[in-house]
Amino acid sequence: MTTKPAPLRRPIESLRRRWRAFRSGRWLEAGQYKGNYRRMDRLYLLEDPWKLTSERERERFRLANEIIARIAPDCGALLELGSGEGIQTAYLQEVASHVIGIEVSPVAVGRARRTVPRAEFLIGPAEDAARILGPRRFDLVTACEILYYAPDVEAIIEAMQTLAPRILVTNYEKRGRLLAHHFEGPGWSRLDDIVVDGTRWLCHLWSAG
Repeated sequence: MTTKPAPLRRPIESLRRRWRAFRSGRWLEAGQYKGNYRRMDRLYLLEDPWKLTSERERERFRLANEIIARIAPDCGALLELGSGEGIQTAYLQEVASHVIGIEVSPVAVGRARRTVPRAEFLIGPAEDAARILGPRRFDLVTACEILYYAPDVEAIIEAMQTLAPRILVTNYEKRGRLLAHHFEGPGWSRLDDIVVDGTRWLCHLWSAG
């Protein structure tokens, strides 16, 4: 009777654990990536790790566009924080003349530049957006599904408020309720939720006074 050598068995078991975690969705839990941008970049070794090309997500993008058309009609320049591989960016181009995306993963930005060539993509964390963009200003900033991965939500909000007179934030309901206190106070209002097949996203708007 022979057994597999331990040095070989260990990496095989490690790969199996990672594959089981991926299949179960545990790789995508917010707590595993909060502020860990190197790990976030490794996630993009898989194409579309967030499954944003699913019909459910595409419907979410369409409904988000309807909101943008109401809150920022005739939007010229739009800044998308956490633009990933550019999947939602392609939709945002339908409601803005020019879209710039900021994404922390160079791998994701590489794919985005190939798939959405009319948009502009910059590499960096969302909390550094004001520094990255310098004097550039926008009609609207969007932060869709990103804030629960950030180490400092308030820093990102403050950066967004210097870049545009309007901010649209959307969060998956179960995670978004933990962030609700960030969207209270002057300038903030609650919009209608986005609901697709029973899944709900909370929507918040900030407008400069």
